[in-house]
Amino acid sequence: MLFRSLEAGGADAIVATGFEAAGHRVSFLAPAEQSLVGTIALVPQVVDAVTIPVVAAGGIGDRRGVAAAFALGASGVQVGTAFLRTRQSAAPAAHRQAISHSPAHGTVLTRAMSGRPARGIPNRAVTTIEQQRAIARFPAQNWLTGQFRAEAARQDQGELLSLWAGQAAALSRSAEAGEVFAELTAGVPDGH
Repeated sequence: MLFRSLEAGGADAIVATGFEAAGHRVSFLAPAEQSLVGTIALVPQVVDAVTIPVVAAGGIGDRRGVAAAFALGASGVQVGTAFLRTRQSAAPAAHRQAISHSPAHGTVLTRAMSGRPARGIPNRAVTTIEQQRAIARFPAQNWLTGQFRAEAARQDQGELLSLWAGQAAALSRSAEAGEVFAELTAGVPDGH
């Protein structure tokens, strides 16, 4: 099992990232598409396989997700999308707006923006590139789309941005980062 290899190789902790997570898929021994496991199924298997701390990631957006991760045996959690809508986030307004309207089924895995599989909210760029089947290998695709993404960010054109978001996007809220952090830590069980 890869988890044991990471521990044997000297890793201090393992981040068990479920299918629900935003952004790029990580995979070492098999193609990313063959490594898609949900957080609830993945975390306890990793916890049972190793003795080092396991950090749960993917689909965690509030205190309930944090509590669930600890119940599955995780030693900690990693949260991303929940912080993208905070006032302290550097995400463009269009990205924040897209996240605020994204239901659990509103994200897709796509290679369109970078050439590597990543979870995000589909927009005109993703749809057009996928329909044209015009996807180069990474890093070429990332460079190609980077030609318009940088300007799209400056102009806040959400239809041309990489709108990375996880399946718990609907749980995010526009607030201070400290408020989001307080909500998340309310799910940490006593003694942790």
